[in-house]
Amino acid sequence: MRQIRISEEALQDLADGFLFYEAQQAGLGDYFTACLRADIESLRLYAGIHRVVYRDYHRLLSKVFPYGVF
Repeated sequence: MRQIRISEEALQDLADGFLFYEAQQAGLGDYFTACLRADIESLRLYAGIHRVVYRDYHRLLSKVFPYGVF
């Protein structure tokens, strides 16, 4: 498995996303967090199969929310 590094900016984006979706509907923020965590974990399992969008950066698009993970 590959090591995944999450920047401070990405952590802030996740926190902001949680707050945004939680404000839309109670519990939706938790669902957002669970979905993005699952997407990020899939990077560990399937590292290297995602589309390269810039130099050595691969991108995974979230299946549920409009977020991309690089």
